[in-house]
Amino acid sequence: MFLFKKNPKSFLGIDVGASAVKLVELGKEKGRFKLINYAIAPLSDYLKKVGSQSDSELLNADSGEIAEVIKEAIKEAKITARDAYFSIPAYSSFSTLIDFPNMPEKEIAAAVPLEARKHIPVPVSELVLDWNVMDLPGKQSGRQAMVIAAPKKVIDTYTQISKLAGLVSRGMEEETFSLGRALVGNDKSVMVLVDVGARSINIGIVDGGYIRVVHDLEMGGVKVTQAIAQQMNLDLEKAENLKKEMSGEGEQFSRLKGVGYSTLGAIIVEIRKIIEAYQSKYSRRVEKCILVGDGIRLVGFADYLTTKLSIDVSLGNPFARVFYPPELAPILKEIGPPLAVAVGLSMRG
Repeated sequence: MFLFKKNPKSFLGIDVGASAVKLVELGKEKGRFKLINYAIAPLSDYLKKVGSQSDSELLNADSGEIAEVIKEAIKEAKITARDAYFSIPAYSSFSTLIDFPNMPEKEIAAAVPLEARKHIPVPVSELVLDWNVMDLPGKQSGRQAMVIAAPKKVIDTYTQISKLAGLVSRGMEEETFSLGRALVGNDKSVMVLVDVGARSINIGIVDGGYIRVVHDLEMGGVKVTQAIAQQMNLDLEKAENLKKEMSGEGEQFSRLKGVGYSTLGAIIVEIRKIIEAYQSKYSRRVEKCILVGDGIRLVGFADYLTTKLSIDVSLGNPFARVFYPPELAPILKEIGPPLAVAVGLSMRG
């Protein structure tokens, strides 16, 4: 839907997820972000492909399909922006946090490629490195660099998708940083961002306004679907539909709920390990959790997470600092969490 007739200079954020492509077009008015347009376009036959190929293989094999999906979504939604930013999934990149003594940023920049070789299990020559230098959290003395390394093949694939879709790629970034831009604002507290996708769950810890931890769990919503299919002798499509309903009574619903919560329990154990490791290393308490993504409503995930983690859990609102027509409030509340990465990308413009 086209929201405003007068379209200022705007930028497109594109999040190519495992099961859908999300697009958000933002402009600016009087220094404030303004929603121009958005679209969510499903990727066909994902459930048939998942498990048979890795994510990188799916991305490479389907770059033409993804470009066509983007073009069609732009056409149907009447999106006008052609300058686009793309997110790189955490599962397609490597990240490491390197601590340094107090030293000039030029010296840190020179040391990062050398240090990265010690932490990243791929030759640096095959990667594109980017990093952000910041002070150690709290009152500790020293500096640290959050290093993100993306395979050149992945960068080339997204560049190809952009060209095939008729867009100008203005940049790419690992999705956790897009989440931080959309959700954190000026909040300096210690928090964990949890983005529940179809294929994986992206965990980020933010402290003092900086991303300090990036972690990917290959335990996304499709894992719940696969568990339901296996335990209840269903094909993946039927299991996915049953999972989305997650309501009812009787023996079938009890079995469904049991399978779902068993899988979620394993996910929460991993999230707790990441939180406890950060708290132990830096003596900093993680105060809250912000939850976003396509899979946040899986078998009551938000409520279950609140119960199992002794921190405040809330659903993220990426449109909190964005102007939009009041009549869109109900639908943006519903679709906002899945659009968080795309919103953060568009905010780069």
